[in-house]
Amino acid sequence: MGKAIIVGGGIGGLVAAIALRRLGMQVCLLERNHRLGAGGTGMTLWPNALRQLERLGLQEDIVAHARPLLKGEIFDQRGRPLAEIDLSSIEARTGKPLICLREADLCRVLLDALGEVEVFTGTNCKSYKNNPDHVVAQTSRGAVEGDILVAADGMRSGLRGQMLGANPLQYRGWMTWRGVAQLPAGSFPEGLYREFFGPGSRFGVFAIREDLVYWSGSRNGPAEACGPVGPADRAEALRVFAGWSDPVRSVIDATRAKDFVRGGVYDTEPLARWSDGRAVLLGDAAHPMTPDLGQGACQAIEDALCLAECVVAAATVPQALRAYERQGQERTASLVARSRRMGRMRQWQNPVMARFRNGLMRSIPPSVLLRLFDTR
Repeated sequence: MGKAIIVGGGIGGLVAAIALRRLGMQVCLLERNHRLGAGGTGMTLWPNALRQLERLGLQEDIVAHARPLLKGEIFDQRGRPLAEIDLSSIEARTGKPLICLREADLCRVLLDALGEVEVFTGTNCKSYKNNPDHVVAQTSRGAVEGDILVAADGMRSGLRGQMLGANPLQYRGWMTWRGVAQLPAGSFPEGLYREFFGPGSRFGVFAIREDLVYWSGSRNGPAEACGPVGPADRAEALRVFAGWSDPVRSVIDATRAKDFVRGGVYDTEPLARWSDGRAVLLGDAAHPMTPDLGQGACQAIEDALCLAECVVAAATVPQALRAYERQGQERTASLVARSRRMGRMRQWQNPVMARFRNGLMRSIPPSVLLRLFDTR
């Protein structure tokens, strides 16, 4: 089956490595950090992702790290109720739950499932070169040859820049603070998602399990203010969300310094292509999207399984990558646009528009609100 070079040891890269290895391919995984599974906070996995993970025999191990989300509660900034959503209906309808879990826990399950994969950490991939019968990755360790190069190197993919000759990222006008916190026993119910909306800002808390929560707060702001934060910026997050209803302050207070992440929200218009000869983009490198549908990791997982299917079905590598590209573009273009539209509405800053948004949430049936997140 040949050899796959995978650049990036995040979720998409790890799932691609597992899927391609199980086809019988040799896999070489290159990660720029000095260990796999480093960093990250929390994420949601929707039924579409769990179906793909079940195909790899991993769903049970992954779901063991979380409890299903059963109920959503939406409030305004001052804690006045706007809507209540029955999240348990997702499992009743699809046969799979909606879960929130730590990225580190998901990565551990994937690492345990890697099998015989060659892994090089602390390694940057600088460029690639296509040849008729192989591709060469130029890395900080030297040249690596393979039959396929999978660029799963994230939203700011350098290999995508080589493929397209430009940086297509577009800042969408708001920044986020995120973290995972262990709260005092009994302070946040299992199975609960709670979100608060203010003008140009919002804050959501997701139960993971046993008083462990993932939280995310957003506020409109200039792109130049965005970047990673260190331990001193707990005070910054508290300032940004000062005066918000509980449990906003308590979850920020309970977050360890190493578990804080801040960054700007970016996406792209649909890319003209995801593949170039024997090189192909996957996950955030191919279709970065705003976090408003909770589909970033889910779509990377779908990409990985789609890529493996196309490799099996096609006669040549370039044909496989073009088929994967067509299917992926068709699947993700509408999701990226829908997530962006939803994000803009959720970030309305004009007080009149913010009140209008809150009124819509009060008046729209909860089942209709939930269908906005439907990914089939």
